[in-house]
Amino acid sequence: MKDFEFKMPARVKFGEGISKQIGQVLRDMGYKKVFIATDKGIVAAGIIAQIEEGLKAGNFEYQVYDELIPDPTIEVVDEAAEVLRKSGADVVLAVGGGSPIDTAKAMCMLQTHEGSIREYLFGGTKSVTNPIMPLICIPTTAGTGSEMTAASVITNNQNKTKVSVTHENLIPKYALIDPMLQLGCPPFITATTGMDALTHAIESYISNRANPISEAMSLQAIRMIGKNIRTAVGAGSAMEARSNMAVASTIAGVAFMNGGLGVVHGIGQTIGAIAHVPHGVAMTLLLPYCMERSVVGNFEKFKDIAIALGKNVEGLDLRDAAFAAVDAVFEMAEDLRVPMRLSELDPAKRQCSEPITEAMFDEIIEDVMNYRLLADTPVKITRDDVRAILEAAL
Repeated sequence: MKDFEFKMPARVKFGEGISKQIGQVLRDMGYKKVFIATDKGIVAAGIIAQIEEGLKAGNFEYQVYDELIPDPTIEVVDEAAEVLRKSGADVVLAVGGGSPIDTAKAMCMLQTHEGSIREYLFGGTKSVTNPIMPLICIPTTAGTGSEMTAASVITNNQNKTKVSVTHENLIPKYALIDPMLQLGCPPFITATTGMDALTHAIESYISNRANPISEAMSLQAIRMIGKNIRTAVGAGSAMEARSNMAVASTIAGVAFMNGGLGVVHGIGQTIGAIAHVPHGVAMTLLLPYCMERSVVGNFEKFKDIAIALGKNVEGLDLRDAAFAAVDAVFEMAEDLRVPMRLSELDPAKRQCSEPITEAMFDEIIEDVMNYRLLADTPVKITRDDVRAILEAAL
């Protein structure tokens, strides 16, 4: 067995309605003034009002900042960090999906480091050296797992790239996983964020950096998602399915922080930056095509995935059993009624800012080849491979 290191991330508290205990959590940790980092959609959904009830009951001072956006940009992060600096808060509470949580990580980091977030992104001139301002996360989707990870993904609009600042100091102190907050999540968002979590679980399981602990967590997340995602999407008020998806997303977040990712995220983050495809949509669409290209790298693990997703592989040879995993994901995407082709993405539905065409492929490929986790994929990914994936998915 190869040597490995496993990082245990944030403290987790799970329960239906657990977010109402935020006052007790803050009191136990000794914090007094709270800065809530969120977006207008979360406020409109009434979720922040529920959080505020707990803060008011505990007589906490707090400030709500709802100017965060999907796919946070350098400018948005720097501006939010300045507002936080002036607030006098001693803890940040991030409420929302992956984008608000990623933004909050970067904001908290900039409270203990000088300069712009631009300087700390991968390839930048500065490194994270200090602990960040305390951060507590309450995710409102079952997908990104960002509440458990050490990365903050930021969009650079100047060169149309998504790059992360990654350091274990960015891991939040605490995560409250409350499936009650996800009951109102629309079916399409439930589907695409859930497929994002599945992508984390699958990519971390087959990753060249996977280890026995991360593999166990990846496989459990795959099982839980396979058993629950259809019900969570089709019957959104089914609390057991929502709870299982929320926990699976968190498990997958721990798994990929330790095991790594791969080509799905490499291509997904690139088309997200170039054509503003929402991250969950990109993962949903690309996952089966990337699996198809990667399956020959580890037939045994892909067979495990097929079984975890409920496929009957009895009597199949190893190769066919492995490819059954690809079939399982295609079937899942079809059942969830999500886009399965890049050409299906509709700017009018905010699935992209412009149609994705073959003319974009050269730019996409160039950026994907610079993705720092590409080597985690169990097969060596070449430019021709990326082009073949894009052509198949178009």
